[in-house]
Order: sequence, then structure tokens, then C-alpha cells
Amino acid sequence: MRGYEAAQILKEKGISIEEVREEIAYRKETGALSNAPKNEAFMNMTLNEVLRIEEMWEI
Repeated sequence: MRGYEAAQILKEKGISIEEVREEIAYRKETGALSNAPKNEAFMNMTLNEVLRIEEMWEI
């Protein structure tokens, strides 16, 4: 899934850009795998995918 599409889906689920940034920080600090996200909305996404979502959020 492309970052833009994923960002739109997360927005529809009520996820904020702050939550995206918190997930990125959590993964960088803990080395968490995609099956152990801080927020369930990010299940099965890699860190790179979450970073791409952050980049595409405002588009």
C-alpha cells in the first residue's frame, strides 16, 4: 500500500499525525516489529511504511 493511501485510511480511522509520530518514535526506541505496534492501527506495517505515511500525511 502506498503512503498516501495508507494515510487516508488512518485518517478515516481517526488516527492523528501525532499518533503516527509516536508510533515511529516507539519503534525506533524499542526496535518493535510490525506485529507489536504501540497502536493497533499500525499492525502489519513496517517502520518504512509508517515513515512514508508521515511524509504523505499532508498531501
